[in-house]
Amino acid sequence: CKLINTAFPIGPDGTRAWVEAICKALGIEPQGLEEREQKAWDSIKDYLDIVKDKSIFFMGDNLMEVSLARCMVRAGMTVLEVGIPYMDTRYQAAELALLTKTCKEMGKPLPRIVEKPDNYMQVQRIKEMKPDLAITGMAHANPLEARGINTKWSVEFTFQQIHGFTNVRDLFELVTRPLRRNKSLPEEWQTFVKDGAPAKKLEA
Repeated sequence: CKLINTAFPIGPDGTRAWVEAICKALGIEPQGLEEREQKAWDSIKDYLDIVKDKSIFFMGDNLMEVSLARCMVRAGMTVLEVGIPYMDTRYQAAELALLTKTCKEMGKPLPRIVEKPDNYMQVQRIKEMKPDLAITGMAHANPLEARGINTKWSVEFTFQQIHGFTNVRDLFELVTRPLRRNKSLPEEWQTFVKDGAPAKKLEA
């Protein structure tokens, strides 16, 4: 039994790296992977136009944050922070290396990676950084939306089929849905909390 340390097959870039690593371990020469990866990127050009130059913040909930962050950087986004519940470098080493390489190639800053993040402090950083999109647990989504932060539930990436070349549209459908939805709303509906509004005191 041999551990193949490679990126996870999330996004066209991760899928290509995953297949290449398996082929290398088995002594097989892969064929047409570069073209297959490019075809997958070309198939989501409409989504790439939406996410290009947008910022994203991962609060940390499903252990796929590093893989998703790496894919989003390749898609043209800036990742502000990657929260992850648990980091096992035995299995994430290749993914971390590919994230670093991807950020360098795309001219994007390497995101801060936080293991077992303090959600309260993360919310404060989100309020300061004002990302275009926050990937978060359900408990924080509505409060952030009320303050004008687009959110997507992290659990949806767990249950949706987002792996491999064939599911790349499903992956970016999830990522772009809140951006597309909130862009269609009237401007006065972008936030439900007035700036400087005092917090309401709860009665015992």
